[in-house]
Amino acid sequence: MNLEIELRKGIGEIAFHKNMDEIVSIIGSPTEIESIGEDMEMPTTIFHYDNLGFRLFFNNDSLGKLSCIDLYNEESTLFNEKIFNLSPEKIILLMKKNNILSFEEEEEAWQEKRVSFHEYNVDFYFNDEKLSSVIFGE
Repeated sequence: MNLEIELRKGIGEIAFHKNMDEIVSIIGSPTEIESIGEDMEMPTTIFHYDNLGFRLFFNNDSLGKLSCIDLYNEESTLFNEKIFNLSPEKIILLMKKNNILSFEEEEEAWQEKRVSFHEYNVDFYFNDEKLSSVIFGE
């Protein structure tokens, strides 16, 4: 499976404009389905694809479109470069090399470091300087 991150678009054939049924027809049924936020403004359905190394988040509105991807597959690439072996500093350099300059760094309460590029809706999470996941949206 193509695991090239295309910022604000998706990964491979998994695109943000697709709905749950379309995704299932492309990659099959998820290993788990979870619903969150029923008591909040934006309830969400999460498809877990543990065997593929990602989770897909769908809005529970009338369109039910893919809104966010949480990617933790170590074979993932961004700008044709494997990223899970890169430090926070090297992720920042990769993004700058591709003219994505504005970023924010923060230590999360749960001890992960987050490097965010808000203009492209992408967050990189690190545990002990090792990339643990990339969360990105449309």
